[in-house]
Amino acid sequence: MSTMPKKEIFEQIIARITTAFPDVYAALFISPEGFPINTWGVSMDRAEEISALLSSLIGKTKEVIKQVKEGGFMQFIQIQTDMGGIRVAPQDEFILVTLTKS
Repeated sequence: MSTMPKKEIFEQIIARITTAFPDVYAALFISPEGFPINTWGVSMDRAEEISALLSSLIGKTKEVIKQVKEGGFMQFIQIQTDMGGIRVAPQDEFILVTLTKS
């Protein structure tokens, strides 16, 4: 079982992200199994909803990448809408998700 990042590491990552990307208004660490580990900017209930939805998307995206790129690995997903965006960066121990305003 992998070690989950500590709250201090999460806070450091959030500080770096919000400095570099001022449009970020929320962030989540999600376990590889799809459960929220830590959240900033949204309630834990909302984080659970987002995590469940994104787990399915991430699984399908990985499947598509493997089929299309013959074994490639996903590094980043970005979804942009007229109301903002979602950025997903899977790591070995967790999945980092940021929500942005438009």
